[in-house]
Amino acid sequence: MHKSFAGRAVCILLLAAGLCLVLPDAPVQADTGYYDAQGRYQGKARTNSRGGSDFYDSQGRRQGSSRENASGGTSYYDAQGRYQGKTRPDSMGGFRSYDKSGRYQGRSKPNSRGGYDYYDNAGRYQGSSRANSRGGLDFYDASGRRQGSSRP
Repeated sequence: MHKSFAGRAVCILLLAAGLCLVLPDAPVQADTGYYDAQGRYQGKARTNSRGGSDFYDSQGRRQGSSRENASGGTSYYDAQGRYQGKTRPDSMGGFRSYDKSGRYQGRSKPNSRGGYDYYDNAGRYQGSSRANSRGGLDFYDASGRRQGSSRP
């Protein structure tokens, strides 16, 4: 698991691409595929019966899951069902992320491009996402380089 797991399994799916951002809790539509910057399939998220998603790598191996929590955010679990962290909505329309020990990891806030801007626990800008023409998001690092994408 990435040392700064920020509460979203996209982080798990895109580690090979070097992408691990504090992502918002956008609802997953049935299956959402994730791709690296070269368009190679990295895995998928599939809606589950617990009000969240199950996450799979490119080989179809289950990597973890999520479910809605009492704060209106999402709780995350690894492939063995161990709690890994959570997100909570904040007053700015974004989400704050916490690790499994409750330590603040960072936040996301909506941007004007149909996505989110991501910040670490010290408030440093880490990257962004923006809506793409395929109904998903494109992900960018802090330098503006495209790191990957999602699509239904």
